[in-house]
Amino acid sequence: MLRKKKAPAQQQRAEEEEQKAAAGGVTAAPRRSPGQIRLTKDMQDLDKPAFIDMQVDPANIMQFGLTMNLTNERDSIWCGGRYQFTVKVPPEYPHKAPIVHCDTPVYHPNIDTDGNVCLNILRADWKPVLDIGNVIMGLIFLFLEPNPNDPLNHEAAAEFRENLNRFK
Repeated sequence: MLRKKKAPAQQQRAEEEEQKAAAGGVTAAPRRSPGQIRLTKDMQDLDKPAFIDMQVDPANIMQFGLTMNLTNERDSIWCGGRYQFTVKVPPEYPHKAPIVHCDTPVYHPNIDTDGNVCLNILRADWKPVLDIGNVIMGLIFLFLEPNPNDPLNHEAAAEFRENLNRFK
């Protein structure tokens, strides 16, 4: 008995159906790393303040933008400013801390002129029980209560300590 040759599109559909049947009738979803799974859950549970905005691409949640709009935050020396950050989350998250970069130039004791951020929970104090919410809260506190005694920008820290009015 001769079989009729299938058109390429029909052939591809037939192969996909065979693969689906072989897999128990379910097509496999793209495989996600444990870090992606944890980050997805952390983002769903996130309770962030209104002045924080996140720019997340669903195709790559492991890197996202974060904007801190301090327009009405009168408790901050940086009141009136908008600060953009890039957050890169490693595949080993939560066992390895995210990397945060400040993309907006800012004169700050804990942010250097290259945009590197000095926040203890992003380095030595990181623990797997911490999450993106803790990172966001840490960034907020950097703008509410900067730490000039553990600086990344030594010039800004010295001015902050010695002449706060001039620093402002």
